[in-house]
Amino acid sequence: MIKIQDAYIEYLSKIEDEIKQTNINAANLVSLNNKIKKTELLIPVVGGFSSGKSTLINSFLAMDILPTNLTPETALATELRYSATDEHIEAVKEDGSVDRFEINQNDKIKERASNYQYLRMYINSDKIKRFEPLILVDMPGFDSPLDLHNQAILDYLNRGIYFVVLTSVEDGGITKSITRELRNITEFGKGFSFCLSKTNLRPTNDANDVKQRMEQQLKEEFDIATNVVLVDDNGGENLNKILTSIDSEALFEKVFLDSLKALYSEIESAINTTIATHKHTKEEVLNAIEELKQSINKITDKRDAMKREAKDRYSDISSERIISAVAKELADNQETLVNLALRDPNAFSQEANEIIKSRLIYEVRSTIESISSDVISDFSIELSSMSNSLGDFSIDDSWIEKLSETTKQVLESAQAGLIKLEDITKKKDGNLYKVITSILGITTSVVTPVLEVIIVFLPEIISFFTGKLKENNAKNEMTKRLHSEIIPRLKGELRKTIPNIFNNQVSILIESISKQFESQLKLKKQEIKTASEEKEKALIDSDNAIKELKKIKNNIQSLTTETIYEGVQQ
Repeated sequence: MIKIQDAYIEYLSKIEDEIKQTNINAANLVSLNNKIKKTELLIPVVGGFSSGKSTLINSFLAMDILPTNLTPETALATELRYSATDEHIEAVKEDGSVDRFEINQNDKIKERASNYQYLRMYINSDKIKRFEPLILVDMPGFDSPLDLHNQAILDYLNRGIYFVVLTSVEDGGITKSITRELRNITEFGKGFSFCLSKTNLRPTNDANDVKQRMEQQLKEEFDIATNVVLVDDNGGENLNKILTSIDSEALFEKVFLDSLKALYSEIESAINTTIATHKHTKEEVLNAIEELKQSINKITDKRDAMKREAKDRYSDISSERIISAVAKELADNQETLVNLALRDPNAFSQEANEIIKSRLIYEVRSTIESISSDVISDFSIELSSMSNSLGDFSIDDSWIEKLSETTKQVLESAQAGLIKLEDITKKKDGNLYKVITSILGITTSVVTPVLEVIIVFLPEIISFFTGKLKENNAKNEMTKRLHSEIIPRLKGELRKTIPNIFNNQVSILIESISKQFESQLKLKKQEIKTASEEKEKALIDSDNAIKELKKIKNNIQSLTTETIYEGVQQ
């Protein structure tokens, strides 16, 4: 474990010891603690097919463990994990089940590659162990078959935390394809290092010229001043330097800091409510419980109303805007698409897929963020009347505002490892770490099935392009067809798929945010009820209880200031 991971686990252990002295529910704390203990930081190594990814990793490991003779059709993402005594490969299927293979059985895996989503390779390597919890992932090339590439890159845009990007010196610069993938990576809030591979194939001066060109491209495209790392056919030491330079402490903090702050806010609020309950009469407590019941009903009613209105209010308008944006992006790239269609249908398909994917990611992500903010605001407004009557129980405007802000922050910044929204809606219970998931997961839940439809449609686009063209005017005819037939037909296909998919995800989003608000209201109701029962049964003296709760609150506040707000990295 790394320093900050240990610090967070120790912090939560101390908080749990404090909470044990109360009747406050610690389920969220336990859930978060388990996630922190199990979290890995995936570092995908990405680039075009045959850009040298596997060769680079093999050089780093000083062993030829990854096959370098795979075809694009059989390449699978491979996560490299440490095992001192049991070296093997787990081939993971779509349903999460695995087939086990020996390390030397790559040919058997290759024969059945279409059955698997990705591989987990367990090897006895001190270098793999040294960099834990960083997990290297050897990715399929960007020019793999579209279904495999889309599946892999979208999955690891969610799960990956930092990317190592390779492009061959033979490309002469950063291609449009790589630029779009970098844009997707940055859109998901992930960082990257950039490597120029196969430099042994060019004279040193030529390689340095390409390096400078790429650094200028990165500055112009992403406003990033970065050093492009030169990698030859024995570049393992370069990868070692990149991994060493990655600040795993900062990455780990990025994953969990908002969740830890949210947990502290929840615990502090629970203590405040418990203290307030000891100061009120039984009648006032019963009124508060009834008010909370009514508020839960309001949230439920609001949720149902919002889900009924979601299609007209969100899905239809947003879907049409997304479709128009994708069509415009294709039109803006008409010259490239037409030229590719004339000489290489496969290259055309790759380019069209990347254009559509990149635009979809941006549009869907920004739209979902806007809708989630709107939904949270609506639920907050619905609870505003409650704050007037329950302020004495520390359930006031500031509590509602903090709940809303916490929900929004975690929704926006939650990283890999949190459950998908579809899994949440099947559960009866709900809390911050079960209910709120990453916007990233929602984005890919929309984008992935849309791209599957596009892939099926691409051959039809090719036939539109190539049918009965006059040789002397093919380019002009193709351009006309792009605007008059292909883009309108594509928009029609998107209209058949995007609204239903998008509406389903918006409905899931509303349901999940609703459960977060409901769960917090139920917690408040239980906190008040438990404290009142203790007081009613005369199990404890209220004055002493309040004094003890304030002491616990101060202890937790000090622990949180030291670990969360001042931080463990000096």
